[in-house]
Amino acid sequence: MVLKLNKALYGLKQAPRAWNAKLDYELCRLGFRRCEDEHAVYRRRKGDSFLIAGVYVDDLIICGPDKTKIINFKQQMMKLFSMSDLGLLSYYLGIEVQQKNGEITICQSAYATKIVHQCGLSRCNPTNTPMELRVRLVSGTADKVLDGTRYRSVIGSLRYLVNTKPDIAFVVGLVSRFMESPNSEHWAVVKRIVRYVSGTIDYGCKFTKEVEGGLNLLGYRDSDHGGDLIKRRSTNGLTFFLGRNLVTWSSQKQKVVTLSTCEAEYVAACGGACQGVWLNRLIADLMGREVQKFRLLVDNKSAIELSKNLRTKNQLADILTKALPRIRFVELQQRLGIIS
Repeated sequence: MVLKLNKALYGLKQAPRAWNAKLDYELCRLGFRRCEDEHAVYRRRKGDSFLIAGVYVDDLIICGPDKTKIINFKQQMMKLFSMSDLGLLSYYLGIEVQQKNGEITICQSAYATKIVHQCGLSRCNPTNTPMELRVRLVSGTADKVLDGTRYRSVIGSLRYLVNTKPDIAFVVGLVSRFMESPNSEHWAVVKRIVRYVSGTIDYGCKFTKEVEGGLNLLGYRDSDHGGDLIKRRSTNGLTFFLGRNLVTWSSQKQKVVTLSTCEAEYVAACGGACQGVWLNRLIADLMGREVQKFRLLVDNKSAIELSKNLRTKNQLADILTKALPRIRFVELQQRLGIIS
């Protein structure tokens, strides 16, 4: 028998796409516009009043300066969908939110407690840092962990915990590189991370209301050199502040092998610039303003000088990379020693 579906059913492959199309249609019909730089965010602006809606599948976060506008939007959505109003945001996707006058804090204390309990370290002695100094991890140097599934499960949980704990981003990224065949040394590092988490259960990120200086974007970008002992790749570190508030962070292994600290720092700066451009466009779109310049701080002088690119006129290989104007082409042709 062949059955024709009149509408998508929950659990089928096309259901998520059908739901997203339906939600997108209704939000646009209510006057919202989807952000071009982040398709999970919608914005509606009328004069000085605006509403921002963040979407994760069927969970929505609504924010704006006018409480009446928020209430009216919720009533409109209740007429369209069978939905419930959970009030002021306090818990979202495992993230606990506390809102006070001029201050918002987010943490994952309940989720972190669950991780510690799963590892059997509820009564452990906490550590002050998530990783010891001078620890160098490689694969295949110790006995393999008997339960690799458990290792991968704990790593997955810790990776989600990084959403509110940027202080463990590097070490969690490091132990994630050995999920294919973990050994006892890797597991020892994971246990130390969990012990650190047990001592910082209630730690999270704080966001304060800006009064002076405005909401200017400031980024910090750094890199080691060849920290990965197996593939000799470097690790990038990135943080971006909006005013005084930390809004995004990452610790990732570079996709290429760099041959010097200058090159490693330059690659890191390039990635930071790309992230900053995207984030700056998203902020401008949400706030309804023009895209502004942002600052990206790099601590390697060679990489800074390289980024200024002051030697492009003396780059004789330029003729081998692209088509050039006639005067520039003839100049380089002569400097290469090509004559009649």
